[in-house]
Amino acid sequence: MSPIVVLARLRCAWWGVVLVVLVTVFAPRAWGESGGPAPRKTPASSRRAEREQGVRHTVQPGESLWTVARRHAVEVEALARVNRIRAGQRLRIGQQLAIPPAMAADSQEPPSPAEIVLGPPPEANGVAFAWPLGAAVASPFGPRGRSWHGGIDIRADRGTAVRAAAPGMVIASGWEGGYGRVIKIWHHLDFMTVYAHNHENVVHAGEWVERGQVIATVGSTGRTTAPHLHFEIRYAGRKYDPLFWLSRPGSVAVASTTPRTGREP
Repeated sequence: MSPIVVLARLRCAWWGVVLVVLVTVFAPRAWGESGGPAPRKTPASSRRAEREQGVRHTVQPGESLWTVARRHAVEVEALARVNRIRAGQRLRIGQQLAIPPAMAADSQEPPSPAEIVLGPPPEANGVAFAWPLGAAVASPFGPRGRSWHGGIDIRADRGTAVRAAAPGMVIASGWEGGYGRVIKIWHHLDFMTVYAHNHENVVHAGEWVERGQVIATVGSTGRTTAPHLHFEIRYAGRKYDPLFWLSRPGSVAVASTTPRTGREP
């Protein structure tokens, strides 16, 4: 056999070994164990699109509103609102929950801003509220320039303790655009209080707090120019002047009793 033929056969054998190695190494990555193409990861944009089209969650044993919200990266408040779940209401095993779209981190308000009502609420009693801190009101509730102010601004030094106005469950504790660091507490009879522009939040979503308990410190986070507390009282999803439930300092003007509504920008 000529040297040329021997060399050709050796070269073919070498390429055969290389081909076997390549197939052994890369074939499992390109094909699944069942022989078909390996599944591709769903891109984040596709997951968002699926959520917007409507994702549902089946409640499993041991799950709560908080754990479901955390699993799907949505706010407890939004999850409860979409499914019409009231404070203290327990989830049932097998219950179907609609998962709302995740709220953008830089949004100032939830997708459907709570309506602002100037005028007395339908029921002005039922929950005893205390002032979250003792200081002067810098900006009252209602129209403010060309916009609407859905709470009262209470002036205080940075680091001043902010206390819960009534007992309830913390349903949100984090960052929300113009609110900065904010805490939302859900109370009895469909009431909710909001504490915004905090320097530090010291309670977390899912915790139960008592009236007068320290929940945050005054700051100037979010859309603000000086340290103060933005405080809201919401009833049945609407924002009312907190002074309808709080003792009224003589220097603070109460909003007009003529019913009007508006929405914050």
